[in-house]
Amino acid sequence: MIGLLDAFTCLVVACFLFPLGVWGRAQAHDLVVDALPSEEREHRIAVLRRGALTCQVVAVVFGAGAVLLLLV
Repeated sequence: MIGLLDAFTCLVVACFLFPLGVWGRAQAHDLVVDALPSEEREHRIAVLRRGALTCQVVAVVFGAGAVLLLLV
């Protein structure tokens, strides 16, 4: 029973993080203030996109962990 709850928790986290990463990558330009100098603005957009990609990668890891927990 505990393993099932752990797998369910991993799936919930993955189902939250992956769409968050997709949204973050798509909205990175809109989330950074236009008043910044162009070089700083581009840097912050890159940082946001990198963080969003990290969310997606971690979501895949959590999903794989959930599958592994269900198989064990």
